[in-house]
Amino acid sequence: MANIILCTHNSGGVGKTTLATHITGILASRIGKTLLIDCDDQADSWQFYAKKIPSKDNMFYEVSNDLTIYENKAKDKITQNRLKEYDNIILDIDSPLANTVQLIVNNPPNVIFIPINVSQQHKALHSLDKPLSVVNELAKKANGSKIKVVIVPLGIERDIVLERLQTIEEKPQNCHVAPAMKKVQAEMSLAVYEDRKYLWEYDDFSDIKDYFASLVDEYMG
Repeated sequence: MANIILCTHNSGGVGKTTLATHITGILASRIGKTLLIDCDDQADSWQFYAKKIPSKDNMFYEVSNDLTIYENKAKDKITQNRLKEYDNIILDIDSPLANTVQLIVNNPPNVIFIPINVSQQHKALHSLDKPLSVVNELAKKANGSKIKVVIVPLGIERDIVLERLQTIEEKPQNCHVAPAMKKVQAEMSLAVYEDRKYLWEYDDFSDIKDYFASLVDEYMG
């Protein structure tokens, strides 16, 4: 069975696409085949790889032999015959209902990453209770599956996220706060939305690849 990874947050601009594309980049560089499903209306993850907007709905695009992206803003179910080709499946999705992931890929996620971007720090922290509430319901519906939930601070201090997490009552039991990525907000926006390349491809930020690799190794291992 494939590893299923959900990157989500109810608010926009909080780093969801950054997180989804960079985790995809790490997985696609390893053994196995990876599918990134872009369920966002803006199709930013799709554009990151395809360098253009999708020409139609429900479109597959082969980035390489090991990486495929799929436009699925309608959040339609994908056939099991197609899904069984992949070792890793990443979903970039905002505001999912508790059963959305199950409906799309027929299985609950193994890991859910929730980003907190420094540029939208107050917005993302203030509304953190919403995705955690949905994730909590998703975990309850997963028939005992132990879903790891990881809040990822993209450029803000980890302690700030921990303080906010302590004030939220309705949250999953298996909830973690990852170490903070260093603050590279200007470059992060440029990389994802203009240059369409990974942060670690800039000369000064090659170490950021280790950060995202550590997320995969720590929480998906």
